[in-house]
Amino acid sequence: MSSGRTAPDRRSAPSLRTRRTRLGRGSGSGACACSGLTVDGLAVSVTRKDVRTIRLRVSPPEGRIEVSAPFFVTDREIEGLVRSKRAWLAEKQREVAHSVMARAECADDAEVRAWRAAVEAAAPVLVAKWERIMGVRAGRLAYRNMRSRWGSCQPATGRICLNVRLALYPPECLEYVVVHELAHLIAAGHGPEFHRVMDSFLPDWRTVAAKLR
Repeated sequence: MSSGRTAPDRRSAPSLRTRRTRLGRGSGSGACACSGLTVDGLAVSVTRKDVRTIRLRVSPPEGRIEVSAPFFVTDREIEGLVRSKRAWLAEKQREVAHSVMARAECADDAEVRAWRAAVEAAAPVLVAKWERIMGVRAGRLAYRNMRSRWGSCQPATGRICLNVRLALYPPECLEYVVVHELAHLIAAGHGPEFHRVMDSFLPDWRTVAAKLR
């Protein structure tokens, strides 16, 4: 749940010495290839997969520049895109540097314990409420200080893990994550069926989810 994204037209640029850091290929429809580029001093993480357009984003909390692109897109085209969006990237990196998640990286143990206490106090009430509404039953609740996800669900056991950093956001964000994870007890993955479940129980979930980006 990650800072702004765009899908601009692909552009060419003069060739640049490329530093490739990692390359891997899966198999089947989920195949992807990952690599790294350095463009005018900027480190760029590149993932090529079965998509139609290039997408550029700045990922919190470090402000990492990430590109996802179709397999046929060349390094040269990606370099051109990054160069053409230098001003936008700089602005997004400034936003990320001053974001809640960036500040959370500097928290001490006492702050993390306070977040955990707040989420532990609120979450069971929300889970019980939405279990009744959605007709599901969660398993054990767990709480962790996580950098890259707001929650997780193990459908086989019903175990739900919540990020204690949700204490830093408006209360509706914790409620959204609770509903999101409980929805996985009805629909696996994040496909159309999952969206249908979320729309039926929490129609404004997309608006709330945007607050966590």
